Amino acid sequence: MTKGYISIILHSHMPFIRHPDLKDPLEERWLFEGISECYIPLISIYDKLIKDHVDFKITMSITPTLMTMLEDEYLNKRYLQYLKKSIELSEKEIKRTKYNKELAVLAKFYNERFCKILGVYKNYDYNIMNAFRKFHRLGYLEVLASSATHGLLPLLAINPESVKAQIGVGVQCYLEHMGHVPDGIWLPECAYTYSLDYVLKEFGIKYFIAENKALVNASPKSRYGVYAPIALPNGISVFGRDVESSYQVWSDFMGYPGDFNYREFYRDIGYELPLEYIEPYINENKIRIDTGIKYYRITGNTDNKEYYNRKRALEKIKEHGEHFFKCRVEQIDKLSEHMDQPPIIVCPYDTELFGHWWFEGPDFIDEFIRKTMQNNCNYKLISPMDYLKKYPIVQCSSPCPSSWGENGDFSVWINPHNQWIYREIHKCGEQMVRLSNTYTNSTDLQRRALNQAARELMLAESSDWPFIIKNNTAVEYAVKRINNHVDRFNKLYDSITKNAIDLKYLSQLEALDNIFESIDYKIYQESK
Repeated sequence: MTKGYISIILHSHMPFIRHPDLKDPLEERWLFEGISECYIPLISIYDKLIKDHVDFKITMSITPTLMTMLEDEYLNKRYLQYLKKSIELSEKEIKRTKYNKELAVLAKFYNERFCKILGVYKNYDYNIMNAFRKFHRLGYLEVLASSATHGLLPLLAINPESVKAQIGVGVQCYLEHMGHVPDGIWLPECAYTYSLDYVLKEFGIKYFIAENKALVNASPKSRYGVYAPIALPNGISVFGRDVESSYQVWSDFMGYPGDFNYREFYRDIGYELPLEYIEPYINENKIRIDTGIKYYRITGNTDNKEYYNRKRALEKIKEHGEHFFKCRVEQIDKLSEHMDQPPIIVCPYDTELFGHWWFEGPDFIDEFIRKTMQNNCNYKLISPMDYLKKYPIVQCSSPCPSSWGENGDFSVWINPHNQWIYREIHKCGEQMVRLSNTYTNSTDLQRRALNQAARELMLAESSDWPFIIKNNTAVEYAVKRINNHVDRFNKLYDSITKNAIDLKYLSQLEALDNIFESIDYKIYQESK
């Protein structure tokens, strides 16, 4: 008997990191690692589930920046080179480790893994968006839209036109890549504030995902907490993140990924083998980086790591998949006793957790889905949209402004380390509105410059840059990206207003920052 529903939601995002102007840029590898470690392993699992006639349902957001990069010819060629280098290195490792029984097994494992990844990539015509479109078309996957460049919308709301542009361009990008308008949207960082309501409605959004606090502190109080959606006064539904299922995966002290039998993320041969051996497979400037070949397991809180045992790790996956499954069964049983409609447990995670940070993560998803479908359990897997179709009567309530960041607020993205960003992008936003209102009948050249100015503004607005600065990771790169896009915007603004557009400079920017080919700068016009 079906007492409730589970909705697994994977948020897939990368900032726009395309650098044809640079030789072997480090940051492009963020995308390549995501493809090899997360996206293709998940595609392989979805394909295997379909082949085994497992009737599953999963939801994924794929942001416009990621969609664009996954379909970019230059980046796909670069990824293929990266993957072939990985295979070449794994072949060398088979020879190097042949006298060490444990390492030899692992070297062969990585070689077979990389070759399988290449096979999947080739099977989808070197464009993995083809796979996601297929799963979506077959009904196994629901794909959510997102804002154009993952801008943190509440912090852009001082310029309502910037928010409108982020959402409008994001929806248009979804339509171009997926072939139809989206039902749901992933608000970047699950960040919600009241001013977003009318913009989401304008672009036909039916629902979005929010942090637990958004529903728990809703007004009036949500009758069922996060276990049923609420609806804004304009009819848009809101689903809240379940804390219990989140902590089982995310938590530092109780999360599955910390098990000592899983692969150790921070030990990679790119940092450990002699430079003369590893040099062809790291950055061309001899900067040591991850190769994806990691021979150790977490072991414990020690530097003396033991070798990774794939068989033992997969046994742990079965245990954790079983545990997660049983917890959801118990959770549904308890919730259904106090609700007059079946509860929905919404489990949103960053896709990059599954495979990149937690190497065995895709196997965990596979195990949980199979446990669900093989057992006559009390719940079914569902997408948020399908739940709304089944239960269209939703309590009217206003969610509380919040995000899924630390403290449930916006402090990760605006604090003493990164607050300077907003002076720059808010000023550019005001100028973009001025341009859009002024140049209502632009020439072809003006239109190109105005559209490129809009692209540069959106790329500067990405929430990734303040996040990186706050976490003190690739700070120099993030600061450079913000300043570059702001400088490019300002130069375009000056050239447009002075009627002195430099065609050569404009063409260079169009080739570098080539996102959103069909963008229309007039989306920044003030509403009358």
